[in-house]
Amino acid sequence: PFADVIATGVKEVTIKDDVRDAGQPTEPPATHARLAETLRTEKRNVVLIHLESTRAQSVTPYNQDLKTTPFLDELAKSSLLAERAHVVVPRSAKATVAVNCGIEPALYPGPEFGPGGLPAHCLAHLLKGQGYTTVFFTSVSNAMDNYSDVVRKVGYEEYYPSESMDAEGFQVTNTFGYEEDIMLEPSKEWLKEHKDEPFVAEYMTGTGHAGYECLPNRYGTQNFSDDDQLNLYLNCLYYLDSFLKNLIDQYKELGLYEDTIFVIFGGHGEGFGEHGRFMHGDTIYEEGLTVPLLVHAPGWFEDGERVKGLSSQIDILPTVVELLGYEVENGEYPGYSLLRPLPGGRTLMFSCISNRKCLASTRGDEKYIYHYGNQPEEVFDLSEDPLEKHDLAHLYSKEELDKRREDLLAWHSRVNAQHGDTLMSGTSYSGG
Repeated sequence: PFADVIATGVKEVTIKDDVRDAGQPTEPPATHARLAETLRTEKRNVVLIHLESTRAQSVTPYNQDLKTTPFLDELAKSSLLAERAHVVVPRSAKATVAVNCGIEPALYPGPEFGPGGLPAHCLAHLLKGQGYTTVFFTSVSNAMDNYSDVVRKVGYEEYYPSESMDAEGFQVTNTFGYEEDIMLEPSKEWLKEHKDEPFVAEYMTGTGHAGYECLPNRYGTQNFSDDDQLNLYLNCLYYLDSFLKNLIDQYKELGLYEDTIFVIFGGHGEGFGEHGRFMHGDTIYEEGLTVPLLVHAPGWFEDGERVKGLSSQIDILPTVVELLGYEVENGEYPGYSLLRPLPGGRTLMFSCISNRKCLASTRGDEKYIYHYGNQPEEVFDLSEDPLEKHDLAHLYSKEELDKRREDLLAWHSRVNAQHGDTLMSGTSYSGG
């Protein structure tokens, strides 16, 4: 059963352990994966902290000139930090699938919400099989995309959206919900009840989301930018940093900190007109795709370690599995553990939210963007031009650009086929 804990009570629905019906096309290699203990297995707690709409360039560990997240910066000094972490699709629900299930999410709307399953066993599924309990907290309303559907799909047993929490005294900070401190008391009560058994807990924030209603707030106001909208957003990240400290302190006070692996990641980035695009949905440039990603595990990375290569949200699951000392049997996941050197020739591919709007790929420092004919193709050298201001497509032959486009379109079809989609939906969507 899946306990959907909302204001009206507890609703029980049944979920299937099998995550894909037989006969679906191009069955992914993680469909039947499971975990096996080894001599290295250590059943630490796992905490995933999803920072909504948080782009790497706006947090201090990635931009020392911007003091939005001093606590996160301090935490990074004793953490594993991925310097070039990316989303696959800039949307929260897609990030939840990529992070929890270790696979590229569908590049079209819907399968994470609709009937049927996902084509992989996700982290909560895997660890439930090893005796873990699972819970998902969020400061946003379930009205954001009926998020309980996504939480159920990725395997969490208990779900606490903002409707289940006492909102008195807490500030609305975004389109969908409240400041993150609203989660602290429900978290504390749940942890006290479950502290004697291993668990997976995810905390999904909302304060970075559009609306940016963060001024004033209980942690003070900063002047980060002369652009009013950007300044609001950066103050939202400043607030999120205080919540991170409060949450880590809660784990310390309950005696859980030393036995917990914390993974802190941005759900997606955000655009503020750098390339004529605002928010995140169809922002295929680095401000929409590049996010913070830190792994903080007491006893590990004490002097701080850095992952230099191209990394993805799909790398989080194999990293956690290796940290816990398990091995994957009967399948494999497409991502890489960040505890090991990443392949130098890796290519990451990305999609906008809207269908037939934009795709992109990055190989090394070369970034290619295809706009489906709505505007010319673009190529950027991220080593020399990280803000993507100087298009170099004119330096490439037609054959070179055609090959990059064909690779992207083949990837698009392959990923969607793994999720059971063989149609080209024209639907676009908005949300987290």
